[in-house]
Amino acid sequence: MTSPVHSFIVDWFQRFDRLDPVEAFLPDLHPDVVWDMPDIDPNLHGHARFKAWYAAVLDTLVPPTEHHLSNITVTGNTATFNVRLRARTKDGTTIQAKVREDWHFTPRTDGTPLITHYTATFLEELPA
Repeated sequence: MTSPVHSFIVDWFQRFDRLDPVEAFLPDLHPDVVWDMPDIDPNLHGHARFKAWYAAVLDTLVPPTEHHLSNITVTGNTATFNVRLRARTKDGTTIQAKVREDWHFTPRTDGTPLITHYTATFLEELPA
């Protein structure tokens, strides 16, 4: 049986594959979420930091993108897993990368996570 957190993670990346509007993600992020992405303005925090990061994604990529998940491990209030990303940029370039995700969250009453700390660590760029 799949846990609510596992199902949530799959759904989360399906939303990214479609490049859903930013409003589709905000309810699942704590207002003060630590969004640990090095290429975002370090003076921004919480939802503002996520919005800046996602605006850059929407300015760069065209839907659909592909996120293939593996090695999902949920322990207590943390989730770790690998993501293989394949996407096309607006200039037609294909990008592929392998990323490790580390999440900390507060469980909600339905068992789904409210993400409090989100870290994505670039592991390797893959050939297009």
